[in-house]
Amino acid sequence: MVSFRKIHYFIILTVLAVVLLFIYVFLPDAFVISNPYSKDEIAKEIEKIYNIRNVALVTKNMRNLSGLFDTSEKYGQWAMEHEVRRVKYLKDWSDERGIKFTNVQSMVRVKKMYEVKNKIKVSLEESIRFDYIYVRDENPAVNSFGVGLRHYLSLVKKDEGYYIYSDYYTDCFEDAMQRYSGDIKDTEDTENYDDFEDIFTSNVITEKVSYNRQRAVAYADKYCGAAWGSGNGFKYNKKYSDYNGLGGDCTNFISQVLSDEEGGGLLEDSIWFCSGSKGGKCSGSRAWVNAASFKEYILSSGKGKLIKKGTYKELTKPVEGYEGGFVSKLQLGDLICYEKKGKADHFAVVTSYDSHGYPLVNSHTADRYHVPWDLGWGDKGIKFLLIHING
Repeated sequence: MVSFRKIHYFIILTVLAVVLLFIYVFLPDAFVISNPYSKDEIAKEIEKIYNIRNVALVTKNMRNLSGLFDTSEKYGQWAMEHEVRRVKYLKDWSDERGIKFTNVQSMVRVKKMYEVKNKIKVSLEESIRFDYIYVRDENPAVNSFGVGLRHYLSLVKKDEGYYIYSDYYTDCFEDAMQRYSGDIKDTEDTENYDDFEDIFTSNVITEKVSYNRQRAVAYADKYCGAAWGSGNGFKYNKKYSDYNGLGGDCTNFISQVLSDEEGGGLLEDSIWFCSGSKGGKCSGSRAWVNAASFKEYILSSGKGKLIKKGTYKELTKPVEGYEGGFVSKLQLGDLICYEKKGKADHFAVVTSYDSHGYPLVNSHTADRYHVPWDLGWGDKGIKFLLIHING
C-alpha cells in the first residue's frame, strides 16, 4: 500500500515539473545562462563584420572576405562561399544594367543571444541600405533601396577577434546566386556599360481611382519589416499573422497592401479574406496567403489584369509606345508575380521608380524596400507576371 508521504512527495514533484515546464515554454530566457557579453557589444562586432563584407559589394574585391570567417570548420567555409557567390551575382547584375553600387551599409538588431561552450549564438535582424548610381549619367543621382534579413549566427572568438562560425539566413538574392561558385578569385574590374540604354520612363500615378494606389504604397513602405527604409520600427503590422517559417509571408503582405483600410482598400470576399483568431491576429484564407492560389484569384476575380508574362529579356524588350518594354506599363501599386518552374513562388508590389524610371518593389520574406524589381531573380527558369490592379 502506497503511503501518504509518498503520494505527497509525488504531488510536489509533479507540481514542480509543471512549473518548470511553464517557465521553459513561456519564459525561455530564464534558462539562458548569463554571459559576459552585452547585446550592444555583440551587435557592434557583427555590424563591423557585415560592413567589412559589404565593402566587397562596392569594390568587387573579395580578398578580405576570408578573414571574417572561421574556415577551419565546414560551416564557416559554407558561410564564406555564400558571400562570395553574392558578390559575384551582384557584380554581374549591376554591370549588365550600367549600375554601380556606391555604398552598402548594415545595421544590426540583436534579438536573442547566449553562449554555448566557446561560441556565441545570436538571433538577429540585419537592415541593409544599398546606394547606387547609373555610371553613364553626367550628373548621376544616388538611388537607394533596402533589404531586411533574419540571421541565426554563431560567432567564435579567436586571437582577441570575432569570426563567423556559421550564418544561416534567407537571402533575397539566393535564387540568382545558384549558378555561381563560392571560390574566391581576384577578378578584374571589367565593367562594360556600352550596351546599356536608359529606356525606362517614370509612371507616377496622379489620377484618383477606387483602388487607392498611394495608400497601398504608403502601407507597403510602413510595414516592410526589417528592411532599411521601412517604417513602424522595422515591425510588421501586428494585426496580421506572420507566416515566416510557415512557407513565407510575401503573399500575406501583398493581400494586406491591397485590402487594409490603411492600404489600397480593395474589398475582401468569401474566397480572399482574413479573419480573426484566438490569438487576436488575423489569419488569411488560402487565396490570401498562398502565392499560387492568390495568382489565380487576383486574375480571375476582376481585381487584377495580366499585362504580360515572360522572361526579363522579353519584358524589357522595346514595344510600340513603350521603349522600356512591357515592364514600363507597371504603375504604382501594381504587382509582380515571380514564377519558378511554372508555379507562382513570390509576389511584390511596385512602390517607386529610380532615377531612370526603373520599377522598384517592396515585399516580405525576405523583406525588401524599394528594390529593383528583378534583383535576386536571375535563374533561367524564372518568369515574371506583370499584373495591373484594376480600380
